[in-house]
Amino acid sequence: MSDHDETAGSQSAFEEEARHVLAVGAREEKLRRRYPIESRSFERTRMGPYTAYAAMVLEGTGWRQMFPAQPSEDEARLDLAAVLRRNTAHPHVGPGRYAQAADAVENGADQVVLGENVYRIVRVEQSVIMTEYGPEPPQATDRPFPEEFDDRESEH
Repeated sequence: MSDHDETAGSQSAFEEEARHVLAVGAREEKLRRRYPIESRSFERTRMGPYTAYAAMVLEGTGWRQMFPAQPSEDEARLDLAAVLRRNTAHPHVGPGRYAQAADAVENGADQVVLGENVYRIVRVEQSVIMTEYGPEPPQATDRPFPEEFDDRESEH
Protein backbone atom coordinates (compact mmCIF):
# COMPACT_ATOMS: atom_id res chain seq x y z
CA MET A 1 0.00 0.00 0.00
CA SER A 2 1.41 3.38 -0.96
CA ASP A 3 1.51 6.48 1.23
CA HIS A 4 -1.17 7.96 -1.04
CA ASP A 5 -3.49 4.95 -0.39
CA GLU A 6 -2.99 5.25 3.38
CA THR A 7 -3.68 8.98 3.26
CA ALA A 8 -6.80 8.43 1.15
CA GLY A 9 -7.97 5.68 3.54
CA SER A 10 -7.44 7.80 6.63
CA GLN A 11 -9.17 10.76 4.91
CA SER A 12 -12.13 8.51 4.13
CA ALA A 13 -12.25 7.25 7.72
CA PHE A 14 -12.07 10.84 9.00
CA GLU A 15 -14.92 11.92 6.71
CA GLU A 16 -17.05 8.95 7.83
CA GLU A 17 -16.41 9.80 11.49
CA ALA A 18 -17.25 13.47 10.82
CA ARG A 19 -20.57 12.47 9.17
CA HIS A 20 -21.38 10.30 12.18
CA VAL A 21 -20.59 13.10 14.68
CA LEU A 22 -22.73 15.57 12.72
CA ALA A 23 -25.65 13.09 12.56
CA VAL A 24 -25.47 12.49 16.32
CA GLY A 25 -25.29 16.23 16.96
CA ALA A 26 -28.34 16.84 14.75
CA ARG A 27 -30.30 14.14 16.62
CA GLU A 28 -29.31 15.61 20.00
CA GLU A 29 -30.39 19.10 18.90
CA LYS A 30 -33.74 17.75 17.67
CA LEU A 31 -34.29 16.06 21.06
CA ARG A 32 -33.32 19.25 22.94
CA ARG A 33 -35.94 21.17 20.98
CA ARG A 34 -38.59 18.48 21.49
CA TYR A 35 -37.96 18.12 25.25
CA PRO A 36 -36.81 21.56 26.45
CA ILE A 37 -36.10 22.44 30.05
CA GLU A 38 -37.00 26.09 29.93
CA SER A 39 -38.14 26.76 33.45
CA ARG A 40 -37.59 25.73 37.04
CA SER A 41 -41.33 25.95 37.57
CA PHE A 42 -43.08 23.00 35.95
CA GLU A 43 -46.72 22.12 35.77
CA ARG A 44 -46.94 18.56 37.00
CA THR A 45 -49.11 16.61 34.62
CA ARG A 46 -49.05 13.13 36.15
CA MET A 47 -47.20 10.67 38.32
CA GLY A 48 -45.64 7.62 36.73
CA PRO A 49 -45.48 5.02 39.53
CA TYR A 50 -43.32 1.92 39.34
CA THR A 51 -42.50 -0.93 41.67
CA ALA A 52 -38.98 -1.59 42.92
CA TYR A 53 -37.57 -3.87 45.60
CA ALA A 54 -35.32 -3.28 48.60
CA ALA A 55 -34.26 -4.84 51.86
CA MET A 56 -35.22 -3.41 55.21
CA VAL A 57 -34.02 -4.26 58.69
CA LEU A 58 -36.05 -3.92 61.89
CA GLU A 59 -33.77 -2.48 64.53
CA GLY A 60 -34.43 -1.00 67.94
CA THR A 61 -35.58 2.32 66.45
CA GLY A 62 -37.80 0.82 63.72
CA TRP A 63 -37.51 -0.21 60.08
CA ARG A 64 -34.56 1.05 58.03
CA GLN A 65 -34.09 0.63 54.28
CA MET A 66 -30.65 -0.93 53.82
CA PHE A 67 -29.85 0.12 50.24
CA PRO A 68 -31.48 1.94 47.33
CA ALA A 69 -34.37 0.09 45.73
CA GLN A 70 -33.53 -2.28 42.88
CA PRO A 71 -35.60 -2.76 39.71
CA SER A 72 -36.00 -6.50 40.26
CA GLU A 73 -36.75 -8.66 43.27
CA ASP A 74 -33.85 -10.99 42.37
CA GLU A 75 -31.37 -8.08 42.46
CA ALA A 76 -32.64 -7.01 45.90
CA ARG A 77 -32.30 -10.60 47.14
CA LEU A 78 -28.73 -10.86 45.85
CA ASP A 79 -27.82 -7.53 47.46
CA LEU A 80 -29.28 -8.53 50.84
CA ALA A 81 -27.56 -11.92 50.66
CA ALA A 82 -24.23 -10.19 49.94
CA VAL A 83 -24.72 -7.89 52.96
CA LEU A 84 -25.57 -10.84 55.20
CA ARG A 85 -22.53 -12.82 54.03
CA ARG A 86 -20.23 -9.87 54.87
CA ASN A 87 -21.87 -9.23 58.25
CA THR A 88 -20.46 -11.73 60.76
CA ALA A 89 -19.68 -9.50 63.74
CA HIS A 90 -22.89 -9.91 65.79
CA PRO A 91 -22.06 -11.15 69.32
CA HIS A 92 -25.08 -13.49 69.59
CA VAL A 93 -25.14 -14.87 66.03
CA GLY A 94 -22.48 -17.14 64.59
CA PRO A 95 -20.99 -16.49 61.11
CA GLY A 96 -22.51 -19.74 59.81
CA ARG A 97 -25.99 -18.45 60.63
CA TYR A 98 -25.43 -15.39 58.42
CA ALA A 99 -24.48 -17.67 55.53
CA GLN A 100 -27.63 -19.76 56.13
CA ALA A 101 -29.78 -16.61 56.18
CA ALA A 102 -28.15 -15.38 52.95
CA ASP A 103 -28.91 -18.73 51.28
CA ALA A 104 -32.50 -18.58 52.51
CA VAL A 105 -32.98 -15.08 51.08
CA GLU A 106 -31.50 -16.13 47.72
CA ASN A 107 -33.87 -19.12 47.69
CA GLY A 108 -36.99 -17.01 48.20
CA ALA A 109 -37.38 -16.32 51.92
CA ASP A 110 -38.96 -12.89 52.34
CA GLN A 111 -37.79 -12.54 55.93
CA VAL A 112 -34.95 -13.82 58.11
CA VAL A 113 -34.28 -13.18 61.80
CA LEU A 114 -30.73 -12.88 63.12
CA GLY A 115 -30.34 -12.02 66.78
CA GLU A 116 -32.67 -9.12 67.50
CA ASN A 117 -32.70 -7.95 63.87
CA VAL A 118 -35.37 -8.85 61.32
CA TYR A 119 -34.37 -8.57 57.64
CA ARG A 120 -37.12 -8.39 55.03
CA ILE A 121 -37.35 -8.06 51.24
CA VAL A 122 -40.03 -5.46 50.47
CA ARG A 123 -41.84 -3.89 47.55
CA VAL A 124 -41.23 -0.17 47.21
CA GLU A 125 -43.62 2.00 45.22
CA GLN A 126 -41.72 4.85 43.65
CA SER A 127 -42.89 7.48 41.22
CA VAL A 128 -41.60 9.71 38.49
CA ILE A 129 -43.12 13.18 38.34
CA MET A 130 -44.02 13.99 34.75
CA THR A 131 -44.37 17.52 33.41
CA GLU A 132 -45.31 18.90 30.02
CA TYR A 133 -41.58 18.71 29.14
CA GLY A 134 -41.01 15.15 30.37
CA PRO A 135 -39.66 13.89 33.72
CA GLU A 136 -39.13 16.64 36.29
CA PRO A 137 -35.45 17.50 36.94
CA PRO A 138 -34.02 17.99 40.46
CA GLN A 139 -35.37 20.97 42.37
CA ALA A 140 -33.66 23.30 44.86
CA THR A 141 -36.28 22.30 47.46
CA ASP A 142 -35.40 18.57 47.23
CA ARG A 143 -34.33 17.12 50.55
CA PRO A 144 -31.07 15.14 50.53
CA PHE A 145 -31.15 11.39 51.05
CA PRO A 146 -30.90 10.87 54.86
CA GLU A 147 -27.37 9.80 55.83
CA GLU A 148 -28.69 7.30 58.38
CA PHE A 149 -30.23 5.30 55.50
CA ASP A 150 -27.04 5.30 53.42
CA ASP A 151 -25.31 1.96 53.99
CA ARG A 152 -22.77 2.33 51.19
CA GLU A 153 -19.21 1.70 52.24
CA SER A 154 -17.36 5.00 52.41
CA GLU A 155 -14.52 5.49 49.97
CA HIS A 156 -11.17 6.24 51.58
